[in-house]
Amino acid sequence: MKFIVFGAGALGSLIGGLLSTYHHVLLVGRKGHIEAIKRGGLIIEGKTKGIFHPSTEATEEKYDLVILTTKAYDTSRAAAEIKKRFGILPVLSLQNGLRNEEILAEFFGEENVIGGVTSEGATLLENGRIFHAGKGETIIGEMDGKISNRVEKIAEAFNECGIKTKISTDIKKEIWRKAVINASINTITSILKCKNGFLVENKNAEKLLEMVCMECISIAAANGVDIGKEVIEKTKDVARKTAENYSSMLQDLMRGKRTEVEEINGEFVKAAKKIGMEAKVNEFILHAIKAMENVRHLG
Repeated sequence: MKFIVFGAGALGSLIGGLLSTYHHVLLVGRKGHIEAIKRGGLIIEGKTKGIFHPSTEATEEKYDLVILTTKAYDTSRAAAEIKKRFGILPVLSLQNGLRNEEILAEFFGEENVIGGVTSEGATLLENGRIFHAGKGETIIGEMDGKISNRVEKIAEAFNECGIKTKISTDIKKEIWRKAVINASINTITSILKCKNGFLVENKNAEKLLEMVCMECISIAAANGVDIGKEVIEKTKDVARKTAENYSSMLQDLMRGKRTEVEEINGEFVKAAKKIGMEAKVNEFILHAIKAMENVRHLG
C-alpha cells in the first residue's frame, strides 16, 4: 500500500517508519525533522531499534490512505492542506480528541473517514530521532461500523509491520474510551507535574483519576455512548503500563506549548452542556490547564 503520514512527529514517525518496512510511506512533518530523515534516515530507539527510510518527497503516484497524527487543534488546517496537495482520498485519524472525524468529514466526505485510536507511545528526541517508549494496541474502524475491505487491508498492513492492530465495529465507542483515558491521565499528571505511575501509587491522585473518569462516563452515557465503568480500571492499567512516562500534555506544558485540553476535556464539557448536564470536574480541569499554558515557570 501507499501511505501518507501527515503530521509526522513522534507518533506519526513511529507509525510511518514501521510501515515503510514493507510499504511506500511519505512522511509530512516539520521541516527540520523531515530534512534530518532525508539525510540519515529515521532513527528509532527503545522498544523498536533501527534506521528506517520512509520517503520525504511526494511522488505523482496515487496514495491509498492518509494517516493523520497532528494535534487535534490542527485538524482543520491539516485537512485543508491535505486536500489542496493530494486531493480527496481516505483519511485515518489516529489523534486524540472527540471531533476529528467530524471535522475530516467536512473536507473529505463521511465515506472517506476512518476512525482510529492507538496506545503506541513515542517521544521525539531530536530531529530525525525518536524513542519508542511503549508498545500498545491500535484499533481502527469504519464510522458506520461495517468491516470493509479497506480497513481489512489497512489492519493487515499494520500488523505485518509490527503495529498490533484490530478492527472495531463500534469505533466511536473506542474513540470515547480513549478520550476518557486522555482526559484523566494527561490532565491530572499535568496539574500534579508527575509521571503517569503516580496516579495509581498515590491514593489522592487515584481518587482524582476516578472522579474524572466517572464524570466522563456519565456524559458519554447521556449522549448515547455506553462505554462502561470498566474504563476506570482500563485507565489505571494504562497508567501502570506507562508508569515512567510523562504524558504528552505535561510535556507540552513544560515546553510552553498549547495543549489539547479543549479538544479532550473541553469536548466533554460541550457534550454535557448540550444536554443540560453539569461537568464541574472537566470544567475545572479545562480552565486549570488553559491557565497553565500561559505559565512559563513550570521547570
